[in-house]
Amino acid sequence: MAEVYIVISKYIIMILMASYTFFSYKAISKKTDKEDLDIFFTTQSFLIYMIYFVGVVIVYFNNKSDTTIILAGAQMIYLVIVLGIFPVIYPKINRTLLSNMCMLLAIGFIELARLNYQRSIKQFIIIAMATLLTLIVPFLMTKFKIWKELTWFYYFLGVGMLLAVLLLGIILGKKSNGSYLMLSFGGVSFQPSEFVKILFVFFLAGLFIKGTKFKNVFASAIASASFVLVLVASKDLGCALILFMVFSFMLYAASKSKLYLFLCAGGGIAGAYVGSLLFTHVQTRIQAWKDPWPIIDGGGYQVTQSLFAICSGKLTGTGLYNGMPNTIPEAHTDFVFSAIAEEFGGIFAILLILVCMNCFIGFVTVATMQNEMFNKLVAFGLGIIYAVQVFLTIGGAIKLIPSTGVTLPLISYGGSSALSTLIMFAIIQGLSIVGTEDESRNKRKRTRKEISSEQTNSRRQARR
Repeated sequence: MAEVYIVISKYIIMILMASYTFFSYKAISKKTDKEDLDIFFTTQSFLIYMIYFVGVVIVYFNNKSDTTIILAGAQMIYLVIVLGIFPVIYPKINRTLLSNMCMLLAIGFIELARLNYQRSIKQFIIIAMATLLTLIVPFLMTKFKIWKELTWFYYFLGVGMLLAVLLLGIILGKKSNGSYLMLSFGGVSFQPSEFVKILFVFFLAGLFIKGTKFKNVFASAIASASFVLVLVASKDLGCALILFMVFSFMLYAASKSKLYLFLCAGGGIAGAYVGSLLFTHVQTRIQAWKDPWPIIDGGGYQVTQSLFAICSGKLTGTGLYNGMPNTIPEAHTDFVFSAIAEEFGGIFAILLILVCMNCFIGFVTVATMQNEMFNKLVAFGLGIIYAVQVFLTIGGAIKLIPSTGVTLPLISYGGSSALSTLIMFAIIQGLSIVGTEDESRNKRKRTRKEISSEQTNSRRQARR
């Protein structure tokens, strides 16, 4: 009976995901009115609950215990609360982004429970606590304008955190997969670079609103280089690449100069070449990207297993628990997309990419709503972080680019990644509220101008 349910469930989940994706893009259409939006969001919430319910039933068939029921109940309550309470507390939030966030979390809940049940429990506890902490973030973004005044505070705090990781790692001799990534206090470990990415965006936004003349651009480049160099010294090359991409696109957004974009592209190519000469693990990853088959028993093992998994899933997937995703090293983190593609199928994987793209569109939309340049750049910069991270994770899994060791936001296992991503979404929701209020004020101003203009024209005609 369980086997039949697994086969049927993969088609149900695929259809539900396709419906959800359709409503996600329909919701951002300019032709959609407010009444339709309310119906779309209600439908999306229902689809999220159904996907999670169908997935968690399969998990229960394969892990029949009271713990499974308790965790499933807690996660369902979490999704109901977030989707139901957040719009009440903040009526002007971007509900498309809220729905997408919960959909990605629901997929992550199911996939992590399938890959490693104990890790899924730990991940959920972190996400639940992080959500409570980030509940106040939209309020802080809407009520205080001090954020653009703290430019160099963001810089020194960010660089300081990265230096602390590097120096303590060297002194204590603690590495994570050959890199200095983590800080530990009282048995709790976290990855500071996940939060430095957010500080970096705020730093650049504060710097670029002061102008993009050569002097200011040069200062921003030197400051950004210090972030990247510390990360390179720590061998956290994935985060270094993300920060470099953020700097490049934020500089272009602030200056509108294609020259700067081309210079950044050239610098990125040169940096990648130097990195390939300095780091043996980068050389291994490049070799695995070019042709993993001769080194399938060594450096190419992870990539080849990822490709085997994706190919075995075909379009409709093997069904949850019918694949072998645990044969992929780091399937719960760097290569979670491959595990999803294997058991949920290629169609579902494409729909997942479309939902991630919809998130990025939402970030950019919020950026265009802002009156203040600082807010525009922050929203755009956070969108770049999200988009680049998704691209690096999925690109590495399908051998489009060399693997970078980056997690898939809200889906992969990782407490620091989950917390930082939830903070990013909360910041965007705060800026969405600000943008909605800005648009309302702009509309009232336009209306008053139109009325004033009509009155003036009427008086002129009366005089004639």
